[in-house]
Amino acid sequence: MGKKSSSDDVGSNETTEAALIALTMQISQLVGNGALDSRLAAKLVKRLKKEAEVVAESDKATKAGQKELKDAFGTVDATLCDHDAKLLVTANAALRTADEAASPRKSA
Repeated sequence: MGKKSSSDDVGSNETTEAALIALTMQISQLVGNGALDSRLAAKLVKRLKKEAEVVAESDKATKAGQKELKDAFGTVDATLCDHDAKLLVTANAALRTADEAASPRKSA
């Protein structure tokens, strides 16, 4: 009796636009600070975007909320892109350093 099925709630959505916006912006800040791996963040954002589609189809969605949510997703996407670009630049610099260190040995 304590584990009653909530079949009445199937299909209902408790998630709000404000919650999705807050989560998205928090992920963006964590990636920007280097506290969250960008691969994990990308997976989280992908899931949040799916949830945002569900919220958009509900009667709880507002035009202002949808615009703010779109802006938040744009911000986190840009943060992820910048973070990955920095990783690429760092890896490229490490390769150049390794090539320069190995270069005198090859000519000798």
